[in-house]
Amino acid sequence: MKAAGRCFFILLLCILVEDFGRGILVLKRHVPLFVMALLLTCAGVAHAQGDCKVPETRMPYKDGVVVLTSCSQEKRDGNKWQASGSVRIAFQDLVITCDVAEFDETTRTGSTSGKTTFTQGKQWYRCSRSEFNLTAQTATLYDVVGYTDEEFHIRSKVVLKTGGKTYRADRASLTACEEPHPKWAFDVFKANIHLDQTVRMHRVLFKLKGVPVFYFPYLIVPLENKKRSSGFLPFHTGTSSTKGRQFSLGYYQTLGRSADLTLTGNYFSLRGLGVAGEFRARPTEQSTLAVQAFGVNDRLGHGGMHLVVDSHSVFRNGFRAAAKINITTNFQFRQAFSEGLRSATIPEEQALVYATRDFDSFSAGFSFDRREVFFPGRSLVLRKSPSLEFVSLGKPLGRSPLVFYFRGAAEGMYRRDSSIETPLVVQRLDFHPRVALRLPSVWGFSLLPSVGLRETYYSAHLSEGPDPAVLSRPMRRQYTDVEIDLRTPVLERDFRSARFGNFRHSIEPLFTYRRIDGIDSLAQTIRFDDQDAIADTNEVEYGIVNRVMRAREIRPGFTENYEFLVLSVAQKYFFDPTFGGAFRPGEFNAFYPLGTISGFSSTGIQRMLSPTHISLRLNPRPGFSYDLRADYDTKLGRLRDTSIWGSWQKGKVQLAGTYVKTNALEPSMFSANHVQGQFLYGNAMRGFSSNFILSYNIKTRTFLNSNSRLNYVWNCCGVSLEFQQYDLGVRTETRLTFSFSLKGIGSFGNLRRPDIVFQ
Repeated sequence: MKAAGRCFFILLLCILVEDFGRGILVLKRHVPLFVMALLLTCAGVAHAQGDCKVPETRMPYKDGVVVLTSCSQEKRDGNKWQASGSVRIAFQDLVITCDVAEFDETTRTGSTSGKTTFTQGKQWYRCSRSEFNLTAQTATLYDVVGYTDEEFHIRSKVVLKTGGKTYRADRASLTACEEPHPKWAFDVFKANIHLDQTVRMHRVLFKLKGVPVFYFPYLIVPLENKKRSSGFLPFHTGTSSTKGRQFSLGYYQTLGRSADLTLTGNYFSLRGLGVAGEFRARPTEQSTLAVQAFGVNDRLGHGGMHLVVDSHSVFRNGFRAAAKINITTNFQFRQAFSEGLRSATIPEEQALVYATRDFDSFSAGFSFDRREVFFPGRSLVLRKSPSLEFVSLGKPLGRSPLVFYFRGAAEGMYRRDSSIETPLVVQRLDFHPRVALRLPSVWGFSLLPSVGLRETYYSAHLSEGPDPAVLSRPMRRQYTDVEIDLRTPVLERDFRSARFGNFRHSIEPLFTYRRIDGIDSLAQTIRFDDQDAIADTNEVEYGIVNRVMRAREIRPGFTENYEFLVLSVAQKYFFDPTFGGAFRPGEFNAFYPLGTISGFSSTGIQRMLSPTHISLRLNPRPGFSYDLRADYDTKLGRLRDTSIWGSWQKGKVQLAGTYVKTNALEPSMFSANHVQGQFLYGNAMRGFSSNFILSYNIKTRTFLNSNSRLNYVWNCCGVSLEFQQYDLGVRTETRLTFSFSLKGIGSFGNLRRPDIVFQ
């Protein structure tokens, strides 16, 4: 624009040299000369004002070369350079650009003025002026705007570069938002920045949209590499109807590169003091360890401790080891202080530690297992300590059509309940080989017979009579089991319908015969697990599966077949309804094969036919699924249980729900009428989203649990608000909590991940 203005000014002077008329005549006579002069003048001015390129000035040193480029350069006093116009100073990975600069070649110090930028790696700063020292790698920047890495932005009047990767900012504003007016920011009195590590801030005021929200005397924030740093965690407070006002403060301690420890103190105004700790470690790439412990000294008598251990390791020799432990001192403590509905309502715990190794189709395992089911009075405790197990999943015997299966185990068992208590270790030795015969298919019919022999040794057993006692005398159990699995040809037919479209219907009959013989000591067998609760049986299981297959387009020009509808019906016929004399009418009977089709494993009604199991699964289109299951008691002529599950998803909306109803047709059954539902909207990673969970007992007309959560996530932060309600008898609680997440930093608040209703 300046060059064009000067050209116009020269032309105007040419016209006004003489009077107006004579100037016009001169201009007409010498138009080519005027045009040429005008073009040459404008070109010269444009060259003077355009990009200037001069030879680079290179100043070599032992640790690198300083390269100075600018429109004009002048060396004064021997070693001092003055540069102006598009100045650029480059040294190693540091680049400085400015309007005017001074540089001392001897001391490698200098200053800049005008629009100045500092660039080094992922760092970028813009300032009004600066002083720098390339030897010490220090600098002072004024009126700074920039970022330390790709996430953390800074605004400050003065920033001191104190080393190669260290800075100090006084009275600065730091944020991860890129817009000129950030949604959140830390206003700090002083910030010590260590690139790729942390920002240590003093006297921090956290602001939302410019409004002060929190004050922190000292705060540590990770940078690009997100290295862990020890320090106190954000203070938390909340209110509970059963625990009162809660105050929590935690401390986080790093333990080297692969371990850390978190300690938290909790005070409940109605309950007392609680202490929590979490230890995490990753010794190798294929091993993890996490230990959580929580305890409360409760004034109301529900105190206790909760321990959770989760560990997994894979060794070079092929062994794999794991530990899964989730135990509490008492169920009342878990009901009072558990944060999840499932943990607070399911009265069962397990502690399992095992190691396994696979060899082709063979597997060996060594484990310790403890299970406890809480009951009023005395709980049920089952323990294996230890258990050594060998399993072969099936190996062909040479070139013959025989397949060999095997299970062998040596175990130390223990049981304690309201009726009996065994010695600390009851030996159980189990030996179970099995052989299956593979026969060729004939006209679509296939037959797979198998026969097995099982022998089990117990070092103790129960006495006979109405009040059995544990006798420390050995007992042996032997039986044979025969199974014949018959598969018939699948009947298929294609249908073409203008209303329902094209589909394929298939019918698959199922038939299995099973015989177990030789068990005459079920009443004397101590039931440690399902391997002990086995009775004689002579039965046939039959059913039919209907499948409707349809085609859908997955992408233009490509289709796939999928199961639109699956309907199956199955039932068992018992040739011996007494199960070798083990069944006792009118009493609680729970053993194999009872419950192999129905959802209930116990019954007191002797019958030839098992309940009929009906299953319907429907997938009308992507995102929509329905499932219905029911057990119909043919002897009583009523439904024993029914469950309906459905899931719908379209766009940002997702619905899921299940309904369960059971009828107490026998004393061993319980009645229930329960509904659960979940509603989700949006994407939890961007914009507005919501999640609503409901659990309602129709029988008692009470809400067992409800959880409502609203979220909104921007490009650099997010906020969540949750309202939760419990009604567990001993615990009725309502709670309102929130969480605020900052990009690249973490979350402030006490929100947990929502419970998964359907799992």
